[in-house]
Formats: sequence, C-alpha cells, structure tokens
Amino acid sequence: MRRRITVLAALIVAAVLTIVGLAVVSAVRIELYAHLDRSLAQRAADVDAATDRSDADPVIATADLEDHFVQVLDTDGQVIAASPNADDIDPRWPLPATGTITLTTSSLPLDDGDYRVVVRASGTGGERRYTVVGENVDDLRDTIGALVVTLAIVFPLALGALALAVWWLVGRTLRPVDDIRAEVDSIGLQALDRRVPVPGTGDEVDRLAATMNEMLGRLEVASAQQRRFVADASHELRTPLTRMRAQLDVELLDDRGDHRQTLASVLDDTIEMQQLVEDLLFLARRDAVPANARERPGNAVDLDVVVLDEVRAARGESTLELDASRVEAVEVRGNDADLRRLVRNLLTNAVRYARSRVEIAVYADESTAVLTIADDGPGIPVGERSRVFERFVRLDDARSARTGGSGLGLAIVQEIAEAHCGTVRIDQSSLGGTGLVVTLPLVDV
Repeated sequence: MRRRITVLAALIVAAVLTIVGLAVVSAVRIELYAHLDRSLAQRAADVDAATDRSDADPVIATADLEDHFVQVLDTDGQVIAASPNADDIDPRWPLPATGTITLTTSSLPLDDGDYRVVVRASGTGGERRYTVVGENVDDLRDTIGALVVTLAIVFPLALGALALAVWWLVGRTLRPVDDIRAEVDSIGLQALDRRVPVPGTGDEVDRLAATMNEMLGRLEVASAQQRRFVADASHELRTPLTRMRAQLDVELLDDRGDHRQTLASVLDDTIEMQQLVEDLLFLARRDAVPANARERPGNAVDLDVVVLDEVRAARGESTLELDASRVEAVEVRGNDADLRRLVRNLLTNAVRYARSRVEIAVYADESTAVLTIADDGPGIPVGERSRVFERFVRLDDARSARTGGSGLGLAIVQEIAEAHCGTVRIDQSSLGGTGLVVTLPLVDV
C-alpha cells in the first residue's frame, strides 16, 4: 500500500506539474510575443510619425541593424525608405487596408533566425503608405527555451522530493496499522483477552484499532461461550450415558433377573438423551447462521391451534390441571414446528414446577399476539429471571437433568421468539408462581 500510494501520488503530481509547466510556458510565450508585437507596433507608429514630419531617415538610420529592420512602402508597395540592412528584402508583404497585421517569417536574407514583422497602414488615397518593422525573435525563443530547461530541471527534483515525503508520511501513518497487524497476528485462541494498541489520534486508524478491539472482545465472548457450551453438553450427555452403562453392567452380572425394569430405565435415559441431542442440534444450527442473515419465517400459523394441541398432549402426560379456557383465535407469521417447540418447552417448564395448576392464555393486544403460561409453583426470584434464559442454567444446582431438565428449554424459547421478531419475559404469576409471557407480531404486521 505504501508503494502504491507513493507511485499514485507521484503520477498525479507529475501530471499536474506537466500541465502547469505547459500552461506557464504557453502563458510566458504569449506574453512575450504580445509585448514584442506592442513594441513593434509602437516603433512602426514612431516611424510613421517621423515620415509625416519628413524626418524619417534619421529614425530609420539609427535602427539596431543587428536585431531589426524598417521599410516604408508607397501605395503600390514599393520601397521609398528602408534601413541599411533591408535593401535586399523583397517587399512582398501582405498589405492591410487599415490598422496593422503581424506575421512571423524565416525567409529574410538577414540571418538564419526568424523575424516577427508588423505591417502598419497609414494615409489615405494617393498618400497611402505602409510602414514595415521587423525584429529577430531568437532572444525571445532563447528566453522561452531557458524557462523550459529550468522547469525540466526543477519539476523532477520537486517530484522526487514529494515522492520521498509521501513515502515517509505514508509509512509513518501506516505504522500503527502495521503494529495492529503484528499484534493481531500474534493473538491466538488462548489469548483472546489481548487487545491491539489504540493510537488515540481520533482518525481512521484510531477507529480501526477500536473496531479491532471490539471484534476481539466479541471473539473472546464467543469463544468462552463455545467452550462453556461444549463442556456443558459433554457433561449433560455423560450423565445419562453413565447411568445407562451402570444399569447394563449390573444386569449383565445377573443372568436370572427380570430385565424389564432395567430396559424401561434405559429407555427413559435414551429418550432423555435423544431430547438433549435434538436441543443441542437446534442451538448449533441457530448459532451457525449469523443473526443478520436469518430470514423471518413467512407462513401464517394459528397460534391458538398450536397451543391447544400442545396442551392436549401435555394433559396426557400430567395429572395437573391445565386451564386453556382463555385461548383465543390468533394468527401469527412463523414456523409451525418451531412454534410448537416453543409452546412445548414452556408447558414442560410450567408442569415441572407447578404444584397443581397451570393456566394458558392466548390473545391479541393491538398488533401483537400474547401467549402467557402461569403456574402455582415456587416462582423465580427477580434477580434470577434473566439468567434462566442462558444455556444449561438450573437455578437449583442440586437438581439433576431428570428433575430440573437440561437447562436448554428456555434458551430455545428465547431463540425461537427472537427468530420470529418477538420477545419472552418472566412476570409474577397470578397463581403465585412463575408467569412466562411471549409476544409475537400478528400475521398482518
């Protein structure tokens, strides 16, 4: 980048200097020729005025014969007076009707140089005459040439100095970037707590360093979450596997016993492990897709139908009173399977901790569908209500996976709610226990 910026800056400056140089040379040339033309026109006017006074010969004779010449022509263009060096000059000049004309010629028998010539018309009728004044332009061209040479020497030197300055400035500017790169390159997965140096200059490099540190912070959090997730998943899977192996080992030692009870217990552990694996796969699939790349589900789903189906299934597995009398017809936009999993997890959580009764309600509140599930259990302390949505969290550390679940149910509920542009929160239940409230946009929102 340093090399590219220097080369690009040098090319741009070289182009600008070339344009400026050409403009300066052109402007100087135009001004010099304009000054010369004015000088020749004034000299022609002086000769013409002297001719009117009949004393032109002294003016003509005193001309600088090395640099210029003078001719005075009659109406027919014949020479009536001339400087000594103009005797051999053919007076075949273009003659203006009035005013003056200016031209450059190199065909004069004076020397090898070019001459700037002014032809001035004066008088009228038979008294018309023309005054011709010319001057060598070699000195003028030498002046322009010297200017070109000077610019040809100064501009490359200035360009080289500028390139060195740009090289140094870019290097100094990008040094913090290189420090950031070196620091990031040295940071491994085991050192994500390190941060890159922030210059504190308030410019783009400073903002880059701040952004890199924010990214490293997110990576540190994500890495810690991943390690904790893997450790918790391994622990949760190890528990049912250990129970299953212990039960099978005992049964293998007893050839005469009835294995039905053991098989039933192993089946329960298998179902529990299957549910845990499904929950882990669900969360893994969700984590694999960035939040900003997830598409909002677009199918219309009757939330009341989903809730009543899940309540009916829960009644077949529980002796608690499940009151769904307040379930109203509400349609939301979402994924049917995910919404069923959300309701199922909420019901499972409520049934697990309720003493005797669970109330389920579904209703529309302006543009939002509201699902509430309340139980008469012990409730959740206010300070712990946000923590229960974390993965593998059980408020009572003494609970096993069989009595307290895997700790993934409410985490999955939150994932599904957020995927449907909704929210989930915990309130105090009217029954005295826990009240879980889910809000989802209605289908026409």
